[in-house]
Order: sequence, then C-alpha cells, then structure tokens
Amino acid sequence: MSAVGYVFLTGLVRFTVSHVLGKRYCVVQELRSGSAFQLLRVLDVKTESINVVKVISRSLVDEKIVDGNMKWLRKWRCSEARHVQLLADFKTPFNWYLVFDCPKMTLKDVLACGDMCPMPARHVRAIAHQLIAAVSALHRRGMMHLDICPASIEITNAATTREWRYSLEGSFLKKVVLECCQIRLVFYGDAGIGTDVAIGSDQYRAPELVFGWASKFRTDSFSIGCVFAEMLTGDALFPPCHQEEHYMVAKAHLFEAVLGGLPADVVYRISLMHEGLFNSSDELRGFYDLSAGLRIYLSNARNIQNMIEDECELEVLTALTMISSSRRPRLSHVSSFTYFSRAE
Repeated sequence: MSAVGYVFLTGLVRFTVSHVLGKRYCVVQELRSGSAFQLLRVLDVKTESINVVKVISRSLVDEKIVDGNMKWLRKWRCSEARHVQLLADFKTPFNWYLVFDCPKMTLKDVLACGDMCPMPARHVRAIAHQLIAAVSALHRRGMMHLDICPASIEITNAATTREWRYSLEGSFLKKVVLECCQIRLVFYGDAGIGTDVAIGSDQYRAPELVFGWASKFRTDSFSIGCVFAEMLTGDALFPPCHQEEHYMVAKAHLFEAVLGGLPADVVYRISLMHEGLFNSSDELRGFYDLSAGLRIYLSNARNIQNMIEDECELEVLTALTMISSSRRPRLSHVSSFTYFSRAE
C-alpha cells in the first residue's frame, strides 16, 4: 500500500481503506473488484451517510457504456425495475465514480435470521416475482446483472411483525415476518463487469460462469433460481466452494449431485475447455481431490426433486436452474407459471 492510500494495478488504481475520493467520500471497505472496476463502501464526510461508490477505469471501459448505464440508472422505475438510486457521479482523467445509496437491509440479512426462516410462502412468491420483473427489465435494456444473490436484493422496509404459524408438531407458534416484502434490486450498472473473469458470487454462479464460456441473459436466471431455493428452504442450494483447491471439479460435482446429471452438451463443452475433468465414459473425476467436508456433503446431498415437495415451486426452480443455459426458459415465460398466479 502506498502512503496516499491506494495501489496501482494495470489499468485501474485500487483504492484502499481511508483513501478519500473526490474530497468527500472516505473509503471504509472494498466490497468487490474486477479488472476494470472497484466497488467500495464509503463514508460521505459531508452528510455523514454511508454510500457505495463504483470506480470504473476510463482506459478499459468505453465511455459510451458508462453514459448508457448512468442514463438508465437515473430513471426511477417503481413499477417494473426498482433499483438502488444513483446519487451522483464525477470523473478524473483516469476513472469514473458513480455514487449510490447503500442498501440498509437485504435478503441476506433476513435469511441469516433464524427467527424469520423459512419465509412465508406469500413472501417468497412476491419477492421472486419482483426479482424476475426487475431482472427482465435489465435484459430488455441489453444489460445483465451477473451477481444476483441475497446480498443484492434490498428489503425496502425493515419493519417486522409477528404472526401465528401452525407447526408440523401440531401446535401454533409465533413467527417473526416482514411487514412488507417490497424489494429493490442492488444493481450498480454493468459497465466494467463484462471484462471480469471471476463474475458473480460463488454459491449463486451459473455453470457457464464457472466453466468459462460466454454468459447470456439466462445466466441471471440460474442465480435467481439459487435465491428462490434458499427462500423456500432457508438453506443455500449449494455450499461455498471458493476455498476448494480444485474449484471447477467441486462445482461440477455439486451441480451433478443437486441438479441431476450433466447434459451431454455441457460435458462436451467442459471437456473441450478443461481437459481431464471426465473419464472416457464421461464420468466426473476428482472426487477424492475435494476437501473432506465437501465429500461428506456430496455423499448426503439431496437432489432438488427430493428437496421441494410442492409441484408448482419445483416447476419454477427446475426451469431456472437447468444446467444447460440453452434449456432455461426466458424469465418472461417463467413469470407466467402457475406458481405466480395461484391463490394462497
């Protein structure tokens, strides 16, 4: 780290804690970074509020893309695509700086609260429907999110209440629930994201991101499916793998165990790009190269067919989490499934 609070890597200055941006925003934490962008939690020393700043390299990202992002983000869409608010922007000869409000409570916070899980079925359905609508609006604009996870879904009203629930043991229990399940999609634009080779959050990454071929709009669908499953069950669909020495091997075994056998077209593409993951019979190798904890998990893993009992819920989850992206239906089609229109 240099004395002025940043380090320089090829194409982008990496700001570190305590560095002040634009004489106003003091860096508190790095949230995420890629080859052409950096996402920072900052303290606005003028208003004493916590914000998020996205730093985008002007040498690596076309300014037309940044301009397009800002024009879209400035439009407040309450009906079809709620998203975090772009508060300000400025630039230097080297970078663009986009300033956003900071999410106060996210779906990640809700799912981490034992008193609130599993969530009421009506809330799961409402949040899933809003999420699909918000992401669909991005896709119509030609943008992909590529990092959908519980932390990127803001709950706009953190107020809770208590309601009686009938338990499996045959008694009534008081349960903490959200008063309102309206969401905002935490999206800071896709400028600079497409150049990052490690896009997305580990437990919610689509197979095509894991194995390294081109991402498409249906990549976001897979991540929505992972979030949907977590809301239904209270547990993540996949355990974390980012510390596994053989990451792609670990993810391939997880996809197969939880979602079913890898389709032939996926096996073929993986084999072309990553030699040695399969044997001559197209069976996955490397089980004993995985950590002991992950091997135990895989030995006891439940397929989604056995995980979800409700047929309408399973129809949505299966459609969103198809291993082959070409087999995932469009989000607009998924939103017309019976699950989203049936009575409570």
